[in-house]
Amino acid sequence: MIRANHSSEINNQSVEFLIQGDLDAAEAGFREAIRENSRHSSACNNLAFLLQQKGEWAEAEKYLRKSLKINPDSSSAWLNLGNVLIQKGDGEEGARMLVKAIEKDTRNVLAWESLATLSMMQQDFNAAESCWEKTTLLQPQTVKYWLQWGITKAGLNKYEEAVACFHKSLALDAKQSFAWQQLGIVEWIRQNYGIARTALLNSLALDPEDTNTRYHLALVLLALNELADARDQMHHILSLQPANTKVLIDLGVIYLAEGNRETAGSFFQQALEIDPSNSRALNYQEMCR
Repeated sequence: MIRANHSSEINNQSVEFLIQGDLDAAEAGFREAIRENSRHSSACNNLAFLLQQKGEWAEAEKYLRKSLKINPDSSSAWLNLGNVLIQKGDGEEGARMLVKAIEKDTRNVLAWESLATLSMMQQDFNAAESCWEKTTLLQPQTVKYWLQWGITKAGLNKYEEAVACFHKSLALDAKQSFAWQQLGIVEWIRQNYGIARTALLNSLALDPEDTNTRYHLALVLLALNELADARDQMHHILSLQPANTKVLIDLGVIYLAEGNRETAGSFFQQALEIDPSNSRALNYQEMCR
């Protein structure tokens, strides 16, 4: 009993080291706790979690399976094992472990989050939507859960519901450039161009160098027939990404719409120098002759 208590004390101290970011001390402590008590399931789980952060997945898996053999009811260990297997490239088995984690504790929000993330990686937006809903019910004040739920709904073309999720996320934290960006893109899809422009400008105010936001702002401006402003946005993107063939072609199209064939042709030519077989650039170049 004395050795078991000492092992727990070492484990608890090592958790503090882990929280403080002293991984070497934490790892040494977890290993010592296991030497003191080879059946200390929590120390095995904690060591595995640390090893996972270091990318040592094979050893992490070994200690997680040991932890679960001692305590098969540990939702945390099932979660960690699922994440390790996913990182090792076994998404199917990893998903089964995450489901086990949820079976052991339906309030394990991190397991729901991991399962949602895996579902999105696998393009299973229906499953992801259900999982993100669980996370928001369990932790309604967590900003990223509303944002991810909205992204998933947008992937399912549930745009009105996606907008509601983005607004909820932004109500919790208005300084999210990505949330403003996603809101702007969805409102652009819905053809709510004025709202989209405001959202995208809010995003750029927080992250002026985000080319995806700036590109969608240009698309909104084109939809509003504000060609000069759209052109300026495209030029700004090229200042950051001079080899962006999509933007080179789009910029050429804008100049072509304004009747400036010579300038338009120069942008199509630049795109073709980067990608000689680009059919879109070739077709537009023919129009400039």
